[in-house]
Amino acid sequence: MADTKFSDATTIDAVADADEFGIADASAPTAVVNATALQLKTYVNTAPIWAGGTAAAGTWPKFTPGTLFTTPEAGAIELDADVFYGTTDAGNRGVIPVKHFIRCDSARTLPNDTNENAIFNSPTNGRITLETGLYFFEGVISISAMSATTGNARIDIRGAGTATMAAWCWWSNAAESTTTPGTDQAAVFVAEDSSASIATAGTGTVLGIHIKGSVEVTAAGTVIPSIDLVTAAAAIVAIGSYIEFERRGSTSVVSVGQWD
Repeated sequence: MADTKFSDATTIDAVADADEFGIADASAPTAVVNATALQLKTYVNTAPIWAGGTAAAGTWPKFTPGTLFTTPEAGAIELDADVFYGTTDAGNRGVIPVKHFIRCDSARTLPNDTNENAIFNSPTNGRITLETGLYFFEGVISISAMSATTGNARIDIRGAGTATMAAWCWWSNAAESTTTPGTDQAAVFVAEDSSASIATAGTGTVLGIHIKGSVEVTAAGTVIPSIDLVTAAAAIVAIGSYIEFERRGSTSVVSVGQWD
């Protein structure tokens, strides 16, 4: 067999912007696509610009969950099995919020009874499925057209949901009044629901509530934020009323950041 000689590599001193190079297409490993020198230089020397995705799977940029840095590095974005993290200065990692919320975009008239009813109905069930983890939650709810008979309502964060939840600690600030500001009452609860009248009972027909707290979901399931009126009425949940949930980590997490 004759000797085979490989030519010496050629050094290219200058590459034209329009020169093309073959690159692998990760979405189609058997295909080869071309990229110009200008495109490659842009990717390396400036922030990459990703093409818009579509409804098809695998068309948007995404992270694969992995093991977090032992010492967080400045500028890093990380993802474990629970949440995204960002680090602005070396060692000081923080959670990147991913919030799930539901909000009334049209007034909702509640059933005229004293049963426990979902506060929201768009989507229809006013229900969210939560995976296991630590969650922070917050909401503002305004109810009008309530009965003028003394008493207001009980708020149940989980409602008839199926999630197993523990370590409740949440705060409410509520006021029963007409349409003018009134004296509010703050309370802290360590269960999924408030007292039967979340604010001091009166004869006002408007109830305003601000809630904020944290809870652990120890077994995945549904949560249906709910209300039951002390006295039946065709009460109305105002446009703009909302509640949101934000996952902050696993059920065992106690801190994120340079706490000591």
